[in-house]
Amino acid sequence: MNEGLPPQRADRRQLQQIIAGLTEGVIFIDPEHSIIWANDAALEMHGVKDLEGFGATVTDYRKRFKLRYRNNHPLSDDGYPIERLVAGEIFSDVVVEVRTEAGEALEWVHWVRSLVLTDAAGTPETLVLIIQDVCATARSALPKRSGLRPFRPLSQAWTVSGCSMLTMLSCQRQVTSPQRL
Repeated sequence: MNEGLPPQRADRRQLQQIIAGLTEGVIFIDPEHSIIWANDAALEMHGVKDLEGFGATVTDYRKRFKLRYRNNHPLSDDGYPIERLVAGEIFSDVVVEVRTEAGEALEWVHWVRSLVLTDAAGTPETLVLIIQDVCATARSALPKRSGLRPFRPLSQAWTVSGCSMLTMLSCQRQVTSPQRL
């Protein structure tokens, strides 16, 4: 994958400029558990204006944001993707509902994966969370009908832009009565 790259290495500033333009949220964490950088997409996906909105550390983040699995079960402290990452776990395809500390209503559904950037010796240098807001994708892909999202049986194998139907059902904000189409 690195074959054909010019011998000059990109510095962190150049990489941050590239990442800043991505639609995926990207959060950098140092090995001491400090949140050191995030692109605009990550800030927007959490409803914060700047890095301080996350808090200075992984612990601060956990206190400011309440995460649940799609089945409405809250994550334990060590179950948060950011905590799993600093504990050394590499993962992909983790889907969680995110609420602000004070918020009761569902705010976002994030699809999260992790990445560890290492130095030449293989020592972790930067821990990275990569986040997609799958709620936005699901909402834009589904047609509106009298203000409600359509209900489909889970037995149907139906996906929209790579999102499973179960994820889309998690994204529904209010459904007063199920509809079958």
